[in-house]
Amino acid sequence: MALARCTTLSTMAFRAGVQHRRHLHTTAAELPGGFGDLFSAAVLENLLADGGLRTTSARLVRAGKESALIDAGHADPGDRPGSAPFLSTEAVRAGLASGHTLVLRALHRYHPPLRRFTQALSADVGHPVRVNAFVTPPHSQGVDLHFDVQDVIVLQIAGEKHWELRAQPLAHPLPSQAWFDVSASRRAELAAASTPLDELTLRPGDTLYFPRGTMHSPRTTDELSIHLTFAIPQITRHDLLTELVAVAGPGDEWLRESVSLAELEDDDQVARAALRDLAQRLAAAAESANPADLLWAIRSRAFAEMPAEPVPVLPPATPPQALRVREGVRFRVVDDGDSLALHGSGKRVRLPVEVRGALDELRDTGTLDRGRWDEELTPPGAEQLVRVLTDIGLLTTGPVAR
Repeated sequence: MALARCTTLSTMAFRAGVQHRRHLHTTAAELPGGFGDLFSAAVLENLLADGGLRTTSARLVRAGKESALIDAGHADPGDRPGSAPFLSTEAVRAGLASGHTLVLRALHRYHPPLRRFTQALSADVGHPVRVNAFVTPPHSQGVDLHFDVQDVIVLQIAGEKHWELRAQPLAHPLPSQAWFDVSASRRAELAAASTPLDELTLRPGDTLYFPRGTMHSPRTTDELSIHLTFAIPQITRHDLLTELVAVAGPGDEWLRESVSLAELEDDDQVARAALRDLAQRLAAAAESANPADLLWAIRSRAFAEMPAEPVPVLPPATPPQALRVREGVRFRVVDDGDSLALHGSGKRVRLPVEVRGALDELRDTGTLDRGRWDEELTPPGAEQLVRVLTDIGLLTTGPVAR
């Protein structure tokens, strides 16, 4: 599992005693193997030299400010108007030489080893995961003291980086409370409210976890540093409330009715009564809502930005006997009585109730033995089921890539 490469704790122990609660530094000596299979200086050079990265995939920052140097790219004559130019390695080199940090964004979208790792890590921590790479020259700092609105796992790839950690001035901050989106005076208040927590240096193979809201200030020492940051956006009660409002609103005529802001502003008691009525209406909606529908909607939205394992382009030479769910694809089966509704990969299909056993097997094990279901389902039942599940992007063949 991915989390086992980041900490000596079991997944259960990490979730129970560390996740959302405290920071954790684990040294390379405590961990097996290192991270060379995920990322390295050589991989970085290859990604940049390949010439396929757009300027939207990278940025240069110093002291929290983005540099326009990253825009010094080159366009492709065949591009549509408005397309981002390709990344210029000359601009990147100049930026690093002037003390800027290079940030490669959303590596899980175009670097397969990190796509697979983030999928596995997401399964371990129970939340979506995104990954960026940070390349910082010696004696430099890309971002000043700040906090993130996601939990963070750092993997140190090359060089050293010194981290100053300070306690959370705001517990469990939401995306709307992001550090760089509030006023300078508010940031000063938050920084003043934070107390020292720890100072440590990450070396190649080390890892660091800290929960959202933890103030941190990383800087390099005498050598260039490369590290990966796995940002873990949290699914919160606020998300549950937001989805409940979205579900309740369209079907409730009372909620759809207009209100007079002037009347509410003129009488504080009337305004409070309206808010109490809203709370009671939402409480009633919570009683009548289908929790499975609500949770599926939240899960689908939260994990939408995590790319799944690619669908094979070419058909197999021979019909496969064993199939499996594509990594990163989630599905749900709803019994409508006369048929089954399968939701997955952004699609919805109806299937006969006789395939329930096959879908249960797929849900429980992640695999489907076509040979077995050829015998149990009326021909061409198994063949048709496999075709439908493959067409909607749920199934693929071959071993799980690690």
